[in-house]
Amino acid sequence: QLIMDVGADRVVETAHRMGISSEVMPVPAIALGGLDQGVTPLEMASAYGTLAAAGSHAEPLAITQVRSASGEVLFESEPVVTQALDPAVAYLATDMLQGVITRGTGKAAAIGRPAAGKTGTTQEYRDAWFAGYTPALSCAVWVGYPEEQREMKDVHGRTVTGGSFPAEIWSSSVSYTHLTL
Repeated sequence: QLIMDVGADRVVETAHRMGISSEVMPVPAIALGGLDQGVTPLEMASAYGTLAAAGSHAEPLAITQVRSASGEVLFESEPVVTQALDPAVAYLATDMLQGVITRGTGKAAAIGRPAAGKTGTTQEYRDAWFAGYTPALSCAVWVGYPEEQREMKDVHGRTVTGGSFPAEIWSSSVSYTHLTL
Protein backbone atom coordinates (compact mmCIF):
# COMPACT_ATOMS: atom_id res chain seq x y z
CA GLN A 1 0.00 0.00 0.00
CA LEU A 2 2.82 2.39 0.82
CA ILE A 3 4.40 2.12 -2.62
CA MET A 4 0.98 2.77 -4.14
CA ASP A 5 0.64 5.92 -2.02
CA VAL A 6 4.19 7.17 -2.70
CA GLY A 7 4.32 6.09 -6.35
CA ALA A 8 6.58 3.47 -7.87
CA ASP A 9 8.23 6.09 -10.10
CA ARG A 10 9.39 8.03 -7.04
CA VAL A 11 10.69 4.85 -5.41
CA VAL A 12 12.76 4.05 -8.52
CA GLU A 13 14.14 7.61 -8.61
CA THR A 14 15.17 7.34 -4.96
CA ALA A 15 16.77 3.93 -5.52
CA HIS A 16 18.83 5.38 -8.37
CA ARG A 17 19.93 8.35 -6.27
CA MET A 18 21.00 5.93 -3.53
CA GLY A 19 23.20 3.82 -5.82
CA ILE A 20 21.04 1.35 -7.74
CA SER A 21 22.17 1.69 -11.34
CA SER A 22 20.33 -1.29 -12.85
CA GLU A 23 17.09 -0.71 -14.68
CA VAL A 24 14.17 -1.03 -12.28
CA MET A 25 10.63 -1.09 -13.61
CA PRO A 26 8.33 1.24 -11.63
CA VAL A 27 5.76 -1.36 -10.57
CA PRO A 28 4.32 -2.00 -7.08
CA ALA A 29 6.11 -5.38 -6.81
CA ILE A 30 9.48 -3.63 -6.39
CA ALA A 31 8.48 -2.97 -2.78
CA LEU A 32 9.11 -6.68 -2.19
CA GLY A 33 12.06 -7.03 -4.55
CA GLY A 34 9.92 -8.01 -7.54
CA LEU A 35 12.32 -7.27 -10.37
CA ASP A 36 12.62 -8.72 -13.87
CA GLN A 37 16.37 -8.73 -13.38
CA GLY A 38 18.06 -8.30 -10.03
CA VAL A 39 20.60 -5.78 -8.84
CA THR A 40 24.21 -6.53 -7.95
CA PRO A 41 25.66 -6.82 -4.45
CA LEU A 42 27.80 -3.75 -5.23
CA GLU A 43 24.67 -1.72 -6.00
CA MET A 44 23.04 -2.90 -2.77
CA ALA A 45 26.14 -2.06 -0.73
CA SER A 46 26.25 1.35 -2.42
CA ALA A 47 22.59 2.05 -1.61
CA TYR A 48 22.91 0.93 2.00
CA GLY A 49 26.07 3.02 2.28
CA THR A 50 23.89 6.03 1.50
CA LEU A 51 21.91 5.31 4.64
CA ALA A 52 25.12 4.88 6.65
CA ALA A 53 26.34 8.28 5.44
CA ALA A 54 23.26 10.21 6.58
CA GLY A 55 21.79 10.28 3.08
CA SER A 56 24.97 11.20 1.19
CA HIS A 57 25.72 8.87 -1.69
CA ALA A 58 29.32 8.29 -2.74
CA GLU A 59 29.97 6.48 -6.01
CA PRO A 60 31.82 3.23 -5.21
CA LEU A 61 35.57 3.32 -5.74
CA ALA A 62 37.80 0.26 -6.07
CA ILE A 63 41.05 2.14 -5.53
CA THR A 64 41.23 5.27 -3.44
CA GLN A 65 44.98 5.78 -3.38
CA VAL A 66 48.21 4.35 -4.77
CA ARG A 67 51.54 5.03 -3.06
CA SER A 68 55.09 4.29 -4.08
CA ALA A 69 57.38 2.16 -1.92
CA SER A 70 58.69 5.39 -0.37
CA GLY A 71 55.18 6.58 0.49
CA GLU A 72 54.76 9.14 -2.29
CA VAL A 73 51.14 9.42 -3.43
CA LEU A 74 51.08 8.41 -7.10
CA PHE A 75 47.32 8.42 -7.56
CA GLU A 76 44.39 9.55 -5.47
CA SER A 77 40.77 9.36 -6.51
CA GLU A 78 38.16 11.88 -5.52
CA PRO A 79 34.80 10.37 -4.61
CA VAL A 80 31.72 11.75 -6.33
CA VAL A 81 29.31 12.55 -3.49
CA THR A 82 25.69 13.74 -3.77
CA GLN A 83 22.98 14.26 -1.20
CA ALA A 84 20.50 11.50 -2.13
CA LEU A 85 18.21 11.60 0.92
CA ASP A 86 17.24 13.96 3.66
CA PRO A 87 19.48 13.06 6.64
CA ALA A 88 16.39 12.64 8.83
CA VAL A 89 15.02 10.00 6.44
CA ALA A 90 18.35 8.13 6.52
CA TYR A 91 18.34 8.29 10.33
CA LEU A 92 14.82 6.90 10.60
CA ALA A 93 15.61 4.11 8.11
CA THR A 94 18.72 3.24 10.10
CA ASP A 95 16.73 3.19 13.33
CA MET A 96 14.29 0.69 11.82
CA LEU A 97 17.00 -1.44 10.18
CA GLN A 98 18.93 -1.77 13.45
CA GLY A 99 15.94 -3.73 14.74
CA VAL A 100 16.44 -6.33 12.00
CA ILE A 101 19.73 -7.26 13.69
CA THR A 102 18.81 -6.73 17.33
CA ARG A 103 15.44 -8.47 17.34
CA GLY A 104 14.49 -9.57 13.83
CA THR A 105 15.40 -11.96 11.05
CA GLY A 106 19.02 -10.73 10.91
CA LYS A 107 20.16 -11.65 14.42
CA ALA A 108 23.00 -13.72 12.95
CA ALA A 109 24.49 -10.47 11.62
CA ALA A 110 25.09 -9.05 15.11
CA ILE A 111 28.67 -7.85 15.55
CA GLY A 112 28.57 -6.33 19.03
CA ARG A 113 28.58 -2.77 17.66
CA PRO A 114 25.98 -0.52 16.04
CA ALA A 115 24.86 -2.01 12.73
CA ALA A 116 21.75 -2.00 10.58
CA GLY A 117 20.63 -4.23 7.75
CA LYS A 118 17.98 -6.21 5.94
CA THR A 119 17.51 -9.85 5.10
CA GLY A 120 15.93 -11.02 1.88
CA THR A 121 14.82 -14.44 0.67
CA THR A 122 13.13 -15.16 -2.64
CA GLN A 123 10.40 -17.70 -3.32
CA GLU A 124 11.44 -21.32 -2.93
CA TYR A 125 14.69 -20.18 -1.29
CA ARG A 126 16.38 -19.53 -4.65
CA ASP A 127 18.22 -16.37 -3.60
CA ALA A 128 19.17 -15.09 -0.17
CA TRP A 129 20.57 -11.69 0.78
CA PHE A 130 21.85 -9.73 3.70
CA ALA A 131 22.69 -6.09 3.10
CA GLY A 132 23.83 -3.97 5.97
CA TYR A 133 26.11 -1.29 7.30
CA THR A 134 27.90 0.19 10.26
CA PRO A 135 28.75 3.88 10.57
CA ALA A 136 31.99 3.19 8.62
CA LEU A 137 31.27 0.29 6.26
CA SER A 138 28.55 -1.01 3.95
CA CYS A 139 28.47 -4.59 2.65
CA ALA A 140 25.97 -6.79 0.80
CA VAL A 141 26.02 -10.59 0.60
CA TRP A 142 24.12 -12.66 -1.96
CA VAL A 143 23.92 -16.46 -1.82
CA GLY A 144 22.52 -18.38 -4.75
CA TYR A 145 23.38 -20.14 -7.97
CA PRO A 146 24.40 -17.70 -10.72
CA GLU A 147 23.75 -20.16 -13.54
CA GLU A 148 20.18 -21.02 -12.59
CA GLN A 149 17.34 -20.50 -10.14
CA ARG A 150 17.91 -23.50 -7.86
CA GLU A 151 16.20 -24.09 -4.53
CA MET A 152 18.47 -24.00 -1.49
CA LYS A 153 16.41 -26.06 0.94
CA ASP A 154 19.26 -28.35 2.01
CA VAL A 155 22.67 -26.69 1.99
CA HIS A 156 24.80 -28.40 4.60
CA GLY A 157 21.54 -29.51 6.20
CA ARG A 158 20.04 -26.02 6.33
CA THR A 159 17.49 -24.02 4.37
CA VAL A 160 19.16 -20.86 3.10
CA THR A 161 17.43 -17.62 4.06
CA GLY A 162 18.80 -14.10 4.26
CA GLY A 163 19.10 -14.53 8.02
CA SER A 164 21.21 -17.68 7.73
CA PHE A 165 24.39 -17.95 5.63
CA PRO A 166 24.23 -14.40 4.17
CA ALA A 167 23.87 -12.78 7.61
CA GLU A 168 26.63 -14.99 9.00
CA ILE A 169 28.96 -14.16 6.09
CA TRP A 170 28.18 -10.46 6.51
CA SER A 171 28.92 -10.60 10.23
CA SER A 172 32.24 -12.39 9.72
CA SER A 173 33.29 -10.07 6.90
CA VAL A 174 32.36 -6.85 8.67
CA SER A 175 33.92 -7.99 11.96
CA TYR A 176 37.18 -8.89 10.22
CA THR A 177 37.23 -5.69 8.15
CA HIS A 178 36.75 -3.53 11.24
CA LEU A 179 39.70 -5.23 12.85
CA THR A 180 41.91 -4.29 9.91
CA LEU A 181 40.70 -0.68 9.42
